[in-house]
Amino acid sequence: MKIDDLKVAKLVYTIQSDDPNGQILEQATPEKPRVMMFGVGRIMKSFSDALRGLEPGDSFVFTIPAEEAFGMPSPENQHPLAGHGLFVRGEVIEVRDPTIEEMNAEVEWRRANGLHFHHEHDHGHGNEHHHH
Repeated sequence: MKIDDLKVAKLVYTIQSDDPNGQILEQATPEKPRVMMFGVGRIMKSFSDALRGLEPGDSFVFTIPAEEAFGMPSPENQHPLAGHGLFVRGEVIEVRDPTIEEMNAEVEWRRANGLHFHHEHDHGHGNEHHHH
C-alpha cells in the first residue's frame, strides 16, 4: 500500500536543521515511530508531498526550503528556525488504512477546530487514483 490521502503511515525519521550535519530537531526511532495520517492538513505540505507514493521499506531523503518550513525571518516571524531549511531522512515502516477510531478522532478534531471534513482532490496528478 502506498502513502496517499487518508492513509496512515508509521515512519522513522530524523529532521535536522539545514543539512545532515545540522542540529537534530525531531527524531522518530524504531522504538518510538511516528504515526501520521496523510491528507488531513496536519502535516507540513512539503513533508506530505515528499512522502506521497512511498511504500513500506522505502527510505527517503529530502530537504524542505526555509520558505516552506518556518518562513523567513521578519519582525513578526521570530521562530528560532526561520530562515533555516529542513533536512529529512527516514524510512517508511508501515502504511495502512485508518481505523474507525482514527477517522472519528480526525472528524472530532476538525469539529472542535471549526473545520469541515471534506476531501480535496488535487487534479494536478492524473495517475494517483489507479487501484491495483
